[in-house]
Amino acid sequence: MSNGSLFATDQVTTQGRYQWHLWVADVLDLGTSVLVGWGALRALEQDRTPLSMPLAMALAWLTASAVGGLTGRTFWRQVAGVKLVRAEHTPGLLRGLARAFTTPLDLLLNAVLMRRPLDTLLGLHAEPVVSGAGPRLKGVALQLPWLAVLAGAVWLLVTPTKAEMLQYLGRTLTGWHCCHGTREMTWQCRTSLDRAVRNARSGDAEVKALVADCPVARARLGP
Repeated sequence: MSNGSLFATDQVTTQGRYQWHLWVADVLDLGTSVLVGWGALRALEQDRTPLSMPLAMALAWLTASAVGGLTGRTFWRQVAGVKLVRAEHTPGLLRGLARAFTTPLDLLLNAVLMRRPLDTLLGLHAEPVVSGAGPRLKGVALQLPWLAVLAGAVWLLVTPTKAEMLQYLGRTLTGWHCCHGTREMTWQCRTSLDRAVRNARSGDAEVKALVADCPVARARLGP
């Protein structure tokens, strides 16, 4: 028996070697899209409904998949050290969009089958990015817009919307204490006051009426 046949099962393809790098990147990309979609709803001051939430998240995921198809890269793929290719080229827009629908199932199949049959069907696989800390960091720098979008989404999730601010300051006991400075200032209190002052300065009549009855916000707003 030759050495080649003896150790044939030990040989791992490039696709197999980096499939888990891509798996981690896809999970993080999917999670990022969920956060971005939710953050976009809050930025637009839209109520969360059983329809609007999935729709916003799906649109964010489709956008991320389209860009990932055009470039072969996303922020998390770059961090994981891989890119998505088709015959040494970027996947393209259509395959990127198609992958938006196949990836969630492929993530599950990968965990069970130890391979990605739907990516294979699309002719896609992961390849390593250029090795070395310098090229890796340069590649991450090119993906900073993704990081900025993620940071913005997180900020929108932890700061109150206009409706939440009005509800908290105008209709709750803790909000009353916040407005009158009778208790220790919490994150919710501080961010709600900041939002009230910003909206009042922009001329929002509803918020200006609230600020008129909120001494702390009125003092921050000034004359």
